[in-house]
Amino acid sequence: MDSEKAKTRFLSLIANELNNPMTALLGLIPHLASENSEKREKILELAEQEALHLDFHIQNLVAAAEIENGEIKMSYSLIDPEELIDEVLKGLKYWMKEKNIQILIENNLKQKIVTDPQKLHLIIKNLLANACAYGNADSTVKIAINCNGSKLNIDVNNQGEAPKVEFKPQIFTRFAQQAGGSVHGLGIGLSIVRGLCELLEGEIDYDTDGESVTFTVTLPLDTKLPDSEAYGSNEFLFESFNDSIEL
Repeated sequence: MDSEKAKTRFLSLIANELNNPMTALLGLIPHLASENSEKREKILELAEQEALHLDFHIQNLVAAAEIENGEIKMSYSLIDPEELIDEVLKGLKYWMKEKNIQILIENNLKQKIVTDPQKLHLIIKNLLANACAYGNADSTVKIAINCNGSKLNIDVNNQGEAPKVEFKPQIFTRFAQQAGGSVHGLGIGLSIVRGLCELLEGEIDYDTDGESVTFTVTLPLDTKLPDSEAYGSNEFLFESFNDSIEL
């Protein structure tokens, strides 16, 4: 019975979250040809905003389905984590603009790393989306990238209250709801982060000091090399490898 209720709730969430941006897109597009350049630019901006939201929801739904079915494939490439973060920020620019959130990146890595770029991209995107949703308006989200021995740590810190859960692991379950969020979602983002971290043989945790929350992704480092390089989450085959580390 509980399983059926969960399925019904999930389908309802999907219907709302995917239908709203699609309806907006279909309503905006017909106006592009007839409007003047200034108004057309505004319509294009709104259309892009809704398309980015829709794309993010679809990415999460696909990842959730693959994790649930055990069918997710891994593909390792040499990447620059900061390039990956820059790509994520482009996809979340309207969420940050809505609450006037600034991003501060502190990258202490001296070399590129090897990991699955699409998986790490979605991990970072969900953590930053969570920071935008539940962080304070007019604040700064801090991202720190560090190497600690044989581990890679990525910290995402936002100003705001701690998640309203009785036990920490609850926040990483599906449909977990946090108080105070201004951005609606499917309630599966942090559960996807946990699932992807486990696939990469890592973990996710968070801490709070009462005024801010820091989510920390910890992934293992290795010295094996793949046969491709990625710019952001896009992979390109290459022949030589220099100063790389594998996750």
